[in-house]
Amino acid sequence: MPQALKRSYFINMQMAKKDCDFYQELESDLPKSTEEQRQIWARIIVEQDLDLRELSKLVFLNKKVATRFLWMLSGVGMIRPQKLFHALPFLFKLFDELDPAYKTAFANYWRIAGVPPEDEGKAIDLLFEWLLSAQITVTIKSRAIFVLFELTKKYPELKNEFKLCLIDQMDKYSKDFKKRAGKILLEMEQSN
Repeated sequence: MPQALKRSYFINMQMAKKDCDFYQELESDLPKSTEEQRQIWARIIVEQDLDLRELSKLVFLNKKVATRFLWMLSGVGMIRPQKLFHALPFLFKLFDELDPAYKTAFANYWRIAGVPPEDEGKAIDLLFEWLLSAQITVTIKSRAIFVLFELTKKYPELKNEFKLCLIDQMDKYSKDFKKRAGKILLEMEQSN
C-alpha cells in the first residue's frame, strides 16, 4: 500500500474513532447536560464538521437524550445555520418515525435556518396546523408565525389564509403572542 494511502487510511480511522467517542459522550452525558455543555458540543459539531445525520441516531434513545439532542441542534443552527439547513430534509423524514411532539422542534429549526425547498409544502401544512391547534404551546405558535410570515414573502398566495389565522388566534393567547401577531399583521399590510 502506498505511503499516502496508508496515511489517508490512518487519518480516516482516527476520525471515525473520534466521531464514535463523541457520539458515546453525547449518549452518556446528554441526559444530565446543561445549556452551557450543549453549546460546547454544538461548537464542536460545527468546528469539526461532524455529520448531524450520524448523530441523529440519538433521537431513538430515551426521551431525555432525544430532547436534549433536539435542543443542541438549535445551538448548532445558531452557530452555523447552513449546517443545520443542509441536515433538515434528512431529519424531517427521520422524525416521521418518532413521537410527533419532537417534530415541533422544526418550528425553531426553520426559524433559525429557513425551510428547505423540498420540505416547504409539508412545513406550511404543519405550521398552519400548529398555529391553529389548542394542544400546541404558545412558544411553538410564536415560532410558527415567524416562519409562516417568511414563507408568505415567497408564496404571497398564503397571505390571506395566514392573516385570517393570525386574527383568529391573536386574542386566545398571551399578550406577547398578541403583540407579535399584531406586528406581523402590520408588516403584511405595509408590504401590500
